[in-house]
Amino acid sequence: MRGGVVVIVAVVLLLAACGGGSSRLSASAYRAQLEKIRQQSNAAEQQVVLGLQAKTIAELRKRLDDFAAASQQIGDEVAKLKAPKNAEAANAELAQGEKDTAVATRAASAAVAKLKTPQAAITYLQHSLANAKGSRELDESITKLKKLGYTTGS
Repeated sequence: MRGGVVVIVAVVLLLAACGGGSSRLSASAYRAQLEKIRQQSNAAEQQVVLGLQAKTIAELRKRLDDFAAASQQIGDEVAKLKAPKNAEAANAELAQGEKDTAVATRAASAAVAKLKTPQAAITYLQHSLANAKGSRELDESITKLKKLGYTTGS
């Protein structure tokens, strides 16, 4: 299930939420933030999946643009988190993966605008490797966070 919207949807399963004061989050507080953002990510993912049933290019682009905005916001929030020291690098990679996903999604939306039918656009998205970098970053960061015990998500 790699490529286009499918990759964009799949990579957002787990992300972190809001930042806070100057001290690091405890392990349990960090896990709680990751869970909150996972829920937000699932909601964004469900909305973009509806784009696969779009009847118009405009509808599909709206779903993509909304997803890009959500990914950017999540990336910004993750970057503000004061993760536990052992999760610092994975957290930074997670934030960058979200931001790269937002960039790739915006580029995909622009490419879709040039296509004539929603089906052609969906086919393009399913075969596009436009989000390979963000997808890789997200997969790697989630794997690291899972090994550290901060998430059980995928």
